[in-house]
Amino acid sequence: MKRRTHPAGCSILEALCEAQKIAFAPFIFQACVAARRLGLLAAMGRASPQGADEAQLVRETGLTSYAVGALVDALAAAGVCERSAQGLVRLTKTGECLAYDAMTGVNLDFTADVCYAGLARLQQSLVSGRPEGLGELTPQAHWETIYPALSSLPEPARTSWFAFDHYYSDRYFDALAARIAAVLKPRRLFDVGGNTGKFARAMLSAAPGVQVTIVDLPQQCRLARSNPALSEVRTRLQTASVNWLEPEAMPRLEDADSAGETPSGADVIWMSQFLECFPAETAVSILRRCRRMLAPSGSFAVLESLVDGQKWPASSLSLAASSLYFTAMANGNSRFYRRLDLLEIFKAAGLVVVHEETGLGVSHTLFVCKPQTAQPT
Repeated sequence: MKRRTHPAGCSILEALCEAQKIAFAPFIFQACVAARRLGLLAAMGRASPQGADEAQLVRETGLTSYAVGALVDALAAAGVCERSAQGLVRLTKTGECLAYDAMTGVNLDFTADVCYAGLARLQQSLVSGRPEGLGELTPQAHWETIYPALSSLPEPARTSWFAFDHYYSDRYFDALAARIAAVLKPRRLFDVGGNTGKFARAMLSAAPGVQVTIVDLPQQCRLARSNPALSEVRTRLQTASVNWLEPEAMPRLEDADSAGETPSGADVIWMSQFLECFPAETAVSILRRCRRMLAPSGSFAVLESLVDGQKWPASSLSLAASSLYFTAMANGNSRFYRRLDLLEIFKAAGLVVVHEETGLGVSHTLFVCKPQTAQPT
């Protein structure tokens, strides 16, 4: 048998260790979730710098000595905690991230509550192109995608989904809304995929003269209209519902004085973490249809996370793994785009990128696009 070559410094024992981490990853993941939610990580974190013995951890958590011992063994083997020669246990830096880091906590809860059970059907989803794991979340309903089901997901999945979604958007919405107001100066902005209206609220606060229309599924538009955080700006806010998966569908306004009309005249069409929810051909179709709603000098402002545009390995890993959420749970056929793939989508939709800015928020890139002179056929 031909011997494979490996990078210098990578021994077979090291490779075997890495392989076992993958083979037993579900066990370690669930041990970490249990330790976090049962208070064991927090109890380790409260210990002295030398650590705590297992009897102390039993007293602090109320768990049995068996439960503490089994979890400590698993977490120590995974590098989450370490045990001294005297038998004292303390968190490693990795354990501290799991115990205290907000991003890690959001990711852990999202994986545990939204994705874990359904990921067992990833293989079927890769073959069928459908989110075969979604039935694990909503066994009584037969949704084609997760998006219409978001407002009715069972707990804790619903809370964990929105916490995950909002964590990666809330921190930069205010700043980006202020910049769009200052640089693009929209009088009318359409927030496509506006969800519960967090960016709409930021935009309406940043620009007192702007009118905002949230464009989303009917269920999400209802959530936005009932969101008490938007009550103070409701006079400058409209909603328009659409199911973009219907090939010719266009948004329809839901306000009483203009119900049924397609909104038009947008100076800016904003899309945040939206195109990743669709395969490339659908994304092109949506952008082409949205072009009809632009004012003559209007722009698209598109915020996306690029799987090949990350500074840190942790971000690249997070995006590549989260793409499999789209496969197994969300729609079966979308992913976080690579930069060149997204540029091809813009080109096919008849758009030209006039500004590109990386390093926004946790992992995002902003594209400002203008239509080409000729509409694509």
